[in-house]
Amino acid sequence: MKQVVCAVAMRGHRILLARRAPGEHLAGHWELPGGKVEPGESLAAALTREMQEELGVTAQVGAEIARSVHHYERGCIELIALATAFDGEIAHLTVHDAVQWYAAAGLADLAIAPADIPLLDVILADIDN
Repeated sequence: MKQVVCAVAMRGHRILLARRAPGEHLAGHWELPGGKVEPGESLAAALTREMQEELGVTAQVGAEIARSVHHYERGCIELIALATAFDGEIAHLTVHDAVQWYAAAGLADLAIAPADIPLLDVILADIDN
């Protein structure tokens, strides 16, 4: 099973989501940005690297928030959500074609990547409390 890390970046009560670009796996779906953990890499190092590669930001990675396991046709992943902060603006996009800060109410009409749904449920429950 592949480990994949994703960023839980918040600004107030809004969470950062990225939309997968045309031609990418799950094109058009919104997700927490991140990517695969390489062999021998820590979760924090993987997310720091992925945030730099995919969004052009230097991330400060914090505590683990939640995990989910999802079975895609391409294989099984363990998705691990980590608290993340970064300064400045997103410099570029590589596998995404849009990023947006969303309030919980704005998520209802989005196509969310299936593996991210249980994580967002946990995150949004924490925001509401």
